[in-house]
Amino acid sequence: MRLSTIHQAGAILVACASASAETAAPVALRAHAGKLVGGITIDGHLDDPCWKTAVRQGHFIQRFPKDGGVPDLPTEFAIVYDNEAIYVGVWATDPEPRKIRAQLTRRDVDALADAIVIGFDSYHDRRTAYSFQLNAAGVQRDMLRYDDQSQDDTWDAVWTGNAAIDAHGWTAEFRIPLNQLRYADDNKEWGFQIERVVGRTTEQSTWSPWPRSAPQVVSRFGILEGLDKIPQARRLELLPYVTGGLEAQPVAAGDPINDRLAARHGIGLDLKYGLGPAFTLSATINPDFGQVEADPSQVNLGPAELFFAEKRPFFLEGVDLFKLPIGNGDNGAEGSFYSRRIGATPEHPNMDIQFLRQPAAQTIYGATKLTGKTREGWSLGLFDAVTGQEQATVIDANGTQMQPVVAALTNYAVGRVKRDLRDGKTSIGIDATAVDRSLAGTPLEAVLHDQAYTGGAQLDHRWADNAWEAKLTTTGSWVHGSEAAIANTQLLNRHLFQRPDIEDEHFDPHRTSLAGLGATWKVGRYGDTKHWRFGFGGDLRTPGLELNDVGFQQQSDWLIPYLFGQYREDEPHGELLNYSLYADLYTVSNFDPILMNYGWESNANVQFDNYWSVGAGFNINGPGLDPVALRGGPALRSDSSANPSLSISTDNRKRFQLSVSGGVNRDWTADALGGSLDATATIQARSNLDLSLAADWTRRDDPMQYVAHATDAANAEHYITGHIKFTSTSLTARVNWTFSPHLSLQAYAQPFIASGEYTQLKDVDHPHAVEFTERFHRLSQSEVHETNGTIFASYNGSYSFARPDFNFQQLRSTIVLRWEYRPGSNVFAIWNHGQTNQLSDGRFDLASNLSDLARAASDNTVMVKVNYWIGL
Repeated sequence: MRLSTIHQAGAILVACASASAETAAPVALRAHAGKLVGGITIDGHLDDPCWKTAVRQGHFIQRFPKDGGVPDLPTEFAIVYDNEAIYVGVWATDPEPRKIRAQLTRRDVDALADAIVIGFDSYHDRRTAYSFQLNAAGVQRDMLRYDDQSQDDTWDAVWTGNAAIDAHGWTAEFRIPLNQLRYADDNKEWGFQIERVVGRTTEQSTWSPWPRSAPQVVSRFGILEGLDKIPQARRLELLPYVTGGLEAQPVAAGDPINDRLAARHGIGLDLKYGLGPAFTLSATINPDFGQVEADPSQVNLGPAELFFAEKRPFFLEGVDLFKLPIGNGDNGAEGSFYSRRIGATPEHPNMDIQFLRQPAAQTIYGATKLTGKTREGWSLGLFDAVTGQEQATVIDANGTQMQPVVAALTNYAVGRVKRDLRDGKTSIGIDATAVDRSLAGTPLEAVLHDQAYTGGAQLDHRWADNAWEAKLTTTGSWVHGSEAAIANTQLLNRHLFQRPDIEDEHFDPHRTSLAGLGATWKVGRYGDTKHWRFGFGGDLRTPGLELNDVGFQQQSDWLIPYLFGQYREDEPHGELLNYSLYADLYTVSNFDPILMNYGWESNANVQFDNYWSVGAGFNINGPGLDPVALRGGPALRSDSSANPSLSISTDNRKRFQLSVSGGVNRDWTADALGGSLDATATIQARSNLDLSLAADWTRRDDPMQYVAHATDAANAEHYITGHIKFTSTSLTARVNWTFSPHLSLQAYAQPFIASGEYTQLKDVDHPHAVEFTERFHRLSQSEVHETNGTIFASYNGSYSFARPDFNFQQLRSTIVLRWEYRPGSNVFAIWNHGQTNQLSDGRFDLASNLSDLARAASDNTVMVKVNYWIGL
């Protein structure tokens, strides 16, 4: 369990400060926008006549390091508009212009540079805002704020901006086209915020005050007035693309169905169309994701599926309405909608194979999103995608060539409706997902669901000047399929209905459907409070909850109540800039009921006045029964463990930054020891060149790692564990070289090695025993022997299982050259390189493993992608 991140609330961007958060919010400040007379050249110099006559406004409030203090450097701004765009000019005074950090990076990178961020709550709903950032080198970044305090960094708009440094400091000039914003026809007032960051001191100051202790962002905006008769802009955007390239891959000797060299090409279209003032229709036909960075390498020793973050632009943009999380962790992976299910790698054919050729991803015929929000506070999000049937070409062990279906024609649909009340202090919502597959007559009918539906509801309510908050989320699921498919679902590690000691459910091979419920809740004083935060919450999932057809869920059948408390201090005192202390108590049980785990977690975080940061944590887990440890066998007793951790980060204002973190897991009863160490060094070599090198090392020395489930001749079940010595290490290198705000080169490379060596094999015969050594019989040398990678054992019967030792080596690298040759239009040149090697020798030998990896066959892909933005 890791609950300690649940309530680490707080916003980083578009931030402001005010007087004590214990009092009511102050009266909103007002900024005035004037009608543009004449023209504007967006060059960052602010020397056009309109800027000379525009009303300048200022009086910023410092947010960091002194919450509510007077900024060291003054800032002023002015706003004008016409029928096409809204313009913002900012004068950032600095008596030492040579010290201004004008860091040149690629677009959308939030580097530690002098920067200006402006935000428009054009709905004026105090919940949603469009934010635009320029740094002193003219680098653009944009973000979408939603639900008041959440942020979507993947949202992209087409706008222009520039910056210039002069003898008085620097100036920033923004032109935001009205067709990139959403607003009501008769709304003459918008929410507005502007923030300044001073790179060399990290000072943050804002125009509309907002304390660091408050997690709210958009509801703390001031008001922009003076907008009169702004027309609704036409909002039609087209983004066609073409791609072309070559792929070279290793081919086994005698393989007649795969080519060493193959051409790759594609054509597609993204579209956005404004439906009235409130809604936007987005669509994609044959989307391409060639510029996406490869997933990091991982080895999975646990019972749950690994999570990989979404990186494809169409599925990232505008995701605020489609975030349907379950669980109480901040930024948790689990939820009812996981877009990586769409266009995923097809199922591997279940047969003995000599040679295989199959698509790397299921073809996405098209996808559509309808999103928007009315002035009355109604938000609507609808999503639909269709993926095609895929076939593999297979030559089986007998030399017969076949073309089995490995992916079915599938429709994915997601919908959500949300209503904001009380100026956004209360919101309610409902959501639903639906997956329908065409499986009839395919081998997938025995594995996949032909129908999978979910439905949920959400409530978020704040009161007492936003200090108190209550959140409730409910989710229900229903899946349908053949008897074989539902039987397969019951056997999955997140359900395990076949467990011999299960009491709350049972395995039924004749079921054709499965249903379940889930709920999460938390209530407490964790909103706009200066020091103390506390409350309680919980996470409940019934055994039949199943979200993974279009969601991501790692576990069902549990109840986790918890209590938490936090003390934080954001005011500088002596050598401390800020600090926080956090602790929580929790229990984990299932519906049998059995106590799976209980524990206490705590952490402390301190930032010193030299900008170094230190974090420390200490968690204690009590003993319990783990129903998943034996992957379908009886629950296995676990013992108490302790988990200390420590992290240190150096001054982030410096050109060289280093962060180091590590942790240890210790189980004295089982004599199990694990640990990890991570270190990241970042070097700002030049104002336009940065390099980072991240190394990580993990070690597990666990005597009860699951190995296999075997059945002997008398149909007796045997659950095998072993003492694993697992080691993994990787080195991730990144280089960002930016030649101009519109031309950049990125390089990424990660060699990864993981090995697992098993000794002391055990047959678990008394899994509930209190004494550790009584839970299993250790297989002696006379009871096991190995032949051709298979281990044969004789204890209370004869059975066999595959040798579990492994050594996995992989190198993944990507180089991307990106040129924005006009606003919204780009050329990408991409090179992807990969090498993979697998051995059955579980010993970790870094030099030898790297040598083996270097000799492994490689695959290479070279692609060029060109798109062209058309705004009508």
